[in-house]
Amino acid sequence: MELDFEPVSAGMAPSIEFACTAQPEPAPEFEEYLTQGIMQELASADTDDPDAYLGPPVSARVIVRSLRWHYTETCEMVFIRLGALAVREALSCVADGREPQLIETRVRWVF
Repeated sequence: MELDFEPVSAGMAPSIEFACTAQPEPAPEFEEYLTQGIMQELASADTDDPDAYLGPPVSARVIVRSLRWHYTETCEMVFIRLGALAVREALSCVADGREPQLIETRVRWVF
């Protein structure tokens, strides 16, 4: 997935815009999970993750530019965590004054 983050004026609520067509086809449930992960992290409300951003809530406009998923290897938790990781990377870029870096993650299933 590819996301853009834009600051919003003080007092405005965070928002998410899907400016893409999901591949292989639209997947509303995955969009919902991605939104959940992004909004939890912006609100500093993800208490289940010890690495979560725990600063003050942040308002931003998030634009989803691309979104891909796999029929059998994609699940709710993947998109929730990817949304949170994207917010952390965006906040790190602002704090460190650097360009965004590609976040690569692999989900490993243990049976």
